[in-house]
Amino acid sequence: MTAVQHLDTPQHYEAAFPGDPRMVAQARRWTREALAGAGVPDELVCDALTCVSELATNATRHTASGEPGGKYRVVVEVAGGRVHVEVVDQGGAGTPEVLLGGGESGRGLWICARLGVVRYSPIPSGGHKVAVDLTHPADGTHDTAGLPEPGPDRAPDSSLSPGL
Repeated sequence: MTAVQHLDTPQHYEAAFPGDPRMVAQARRWTREALAGAGVPDELVCDALTCVSELATNATRHTASGEPGGKYRVVVEVAGGRVHVEVVDQGGAGTPEVLLGGGESGRGLWICARLGVVRYSPIPSGGHKVAVDLTHPADGTHDTAGLPEPGPDRAPDSSLSPGL
């Protein structure tokens, strides 16, 4: 039996997945296992799974990650009662947008933005990194204290927020 980690102990998990849309379920399962091992509360796990599902789906539908042989990377970090999830894809035309209304695209990012703070940044290889910082619902904030400080490859170029 694996010991459950305490939320105050920083944890970092990372895995790559094939860009096949059918593999999004595997990314969700992997995320659930990582968060369960870190002792994350169920409500926060559910929010993180929703975000990973939306971000991974976007990577497979809208970027080169969804082309034959494509892949994307999922990163999960847990620190101080907060969860950071990100998907790094292989790039493509355009940038992510948070949209409301009846359109087919953009609503998943709107859902993520309602759950936490969404950030987008291009990466030097030509890909995109879309991240969501989540806090426990009882906390009532989107504070990211306790998560790793932005560095050269973490500094977001823009924050996406829902147009309310």
